[in-house]
Amino acid sequence: MKISIVIAVSNDLRIEKTIKSVDEDVEIVVSLNEPTENIKKLIYKLKKENPNIKTCTIPYLSIAGAYNHAIKHSSYDNILLMDSDCVFEKGCIKRLYKNLKNNKLSKGNIVFTNNNWMEKIVALSREFHTSDFLNAYSPPLLFKKNIKDDIGGYYFHPALCWMEDGEFDFRVQNAKLKISYDPDAKIYHDALTFKKDLKSAFNYGLGRRISAELKIDKKPTGLIKGLSKYLLPGIKKKGFCVGIYLYIWRIVILFGYNYQRIFHIKKYDQKYETLK
Repeated sequence: MKISIVIAVSNDLRIEKTIKSVDEDVEIVVSLNEPTENIKKLIYKLKKENPNIKTCTIPYLSIAGAYNHAIKHSSYDNILLMDSDCVFEKGCIKRLYKNLKNNKLSKGNIVFTNNNWMEKIVALSREFHTSDFLNAYSPPLLFKKNIKDDIGGYYFHPALCWMEDGEFDFRVQNAKLKISYDPDAKIYHDALTFKKDLKSAFNYGLGRRISAELKIDKKPTGLIKGLSKYLLPGIKKKGFCVGIYLYIWRIVILFGYNYQRIFHIKKYDQKYETLK
């Protein structure tokens, strides 16, 4: 199967489960970004066990940079993006590949697991953001390399520390590219706690501010509009607790956005990579 699975990782040892869930004879490109010693040792061990694994490295933390670098080093024209905190369901890769057909994108279904009622609230809220509408978020997302000719000449904006797939999806939607979707092509995401998920929301806020400064995005929805866009629809679709949590999540994004606006805690060093 002519697919290169791209996985960006810095310090997440769960990548071992991710790689071992691959059930097809495909290339696996592990893109290390500022990797820890433990990760380097683990990947070295996994490469000895699996000859399909290849690695590439960038010396700074960036999912966008890691994705771009891995795509350059991949052998095949079909790129499948995967996260190190997810595992493939058996048959998922084959379904995504088959579903690509004549389109340039094939999307599967991410299932957020949970072990208690708090993690279930997070899982349902993540579904609201990612799984309840068709998009080009990753993972799991399979696309052809030549898609960049349709979406501005590049894959992921290297200045974006977070929200890189949201900006990618924005350009895909603007180009009116068809996304093949198979809800039975499933991957499973590890359970998320309130603390971890809200930390992600804060980071997404930082990313949204960087996007705004680059003039590739605008300010996120404010608290008033958030009532009609997140709170009320969340309550209607997912229940009262999820609706409240979605609104809190939106508040945290705005906090991250304004924190970056005032303190500029994340800066991008353009010596590392250009859009092309």
